[in-house]
Amino acid sequence: MDKSISTKCGHVTRRLKNNEPLTGKVLEFALSVIGEPKDELLSGMARKLKIGEELSEYEAHIMVDVLLLHVRLGCSS
Repeated sequence: MDKSISTKCGHVTRRLKNNEPLTGKVLEFALSVIGEPKDELLSGMARKLKIGEELSEYEAHIMVDVLLLHVRLGCSS
């Protein structure tokens, strides 16, 4: 696995779990993981991250346990 991707995922996860706003390169990475939002859920998550608003428990779960896990698994091949 690419350690830099794993590290970036870890930074996003830690900050979300501590209810800290994402800034700088961590925010850029999180938004790149979301990509071009194609639905309301992802659009809302991207908007909240950009303005520093806390994600709901469900949104944080989607980010950490679905999107970031997908990125990590994609880098392990």
